[in-house]
Amino acid sequence: MQFLRKIYYLLLNLYPRKYREEYGEELYTVFGQSLNDAFEIGGMEFAKTILDELFSMPKAIIHEYLRERRKSRMTGKFASRFDLTPGSSTEVFAALVPFLFGMVMILFAYIGKFVDFPLWIQIAFVLFFWSSVLGLFLLGSAKGLPRWFLPYLGLPLPIASLLIFNVLLDPKWPGFNVPWLVSVILMEGFLWGWMALIVVVLLLISAWMPKFRPFYRRLRDDWTLLSFLLYGAAPLTLFITFDEYKNVEPFFFASLLMLALGGWSYLRNSEPWKQFMSLYIGLALSMLTAAAGKAVLFEESWPQFVSLGWENEMIYTLVTWAWLAFIMFLPYMLNLLPRSKNQPSTAKSI
Repeated sequence: MQFLRKIYYLLLNLYPRKYREEYGEELYTVFGQSLNDAFEIGGMEFAKTILDELFSMPKAIIHEYLRERRKSRMTGKFASRFDLTPGSSTEVFAALVPFLFGMVMILFAYIGKFVDFPLWIQIAFVLFFWSSVLGLFLLGSAKGLPRWFLPYLGLPLPIASLLIFNVLLDPKWPGFNVPWLVSVILMEGFLWGWMALIVVVLLLISAWMPKFRPFYRRLRDDWTLLSFLLYGAAPLTLFITFDEYKNVEPFFFASLLMLALGGWSYLRNSEPWKQFMSLYIGLALSMLTAAAGKAVLFEESWPQFVSLGWENEMIYTLVTWAWLAFIMFLPYMLNLLPRSKNQPSTAKSI
């Protein structure tokens, strides 16, 4: 019987490797026990057990190979759903979620002024929103920071920049005691300029850490990717811009719509300067809409400061736009940095 066990052990190697590793020992044990039981019964039972195994094993092996093939196909299809083709509708939708969800939230809040939504609907909406954003964030991280994921990285930049500004700088700093327009330009520059510094740190980390070097090479191959990352900061910048204004929903919605259209055009184009101009125009239209909205809503929102004039608020917003546009253009400077001769070009695969 030991000879038969060895033969059976060798035949187990015909099964798929994964199946063999998982069930091989169990099959070998069961076969040995079957031989022992058949030998004790005697007669033709021993021969019958061997013949049954000889006839059933080929069928079982073929079945397992077919099952493995079906499984690999299903797994491949599932994984490929998240390998978004550049310029495809799925990639565009995934990239624009931060803008589109912002629009949906504003619309939901606006309708809520006239309709009293049940508490369970409000909770379900909030849970759906955050679970979707978190799911896409985790997916983008797992997929190696693809192009559609870059606005998600840019989304928290305004909050980080605002926190750094509040910690490190005092608005009453003597350096701001200059003509009003100059002080506005300086203050807005200090406020939003930290985003550029954060992105520089991100670049240095991605260039230094081997795990993120492919991401760094992609940024070097296509400088507009970094501009697209910074473009993701615009929704929260708008939120800060409209802070404490009343009835901003129509203007906020329109501003986000301009951003979404700019992002859509960026993703549908392939030439770097056309891509950048898509982002530039989208940001410009968005901030102009915000400036117009603040001018219209100024008296309603700040009746105690009517004497200051709505023009000042418009100027603040336009200066913010100018700084954001300048920061978005800075990635072009990557082209001036020395490039390794052995560095492969990966821009086409993004």
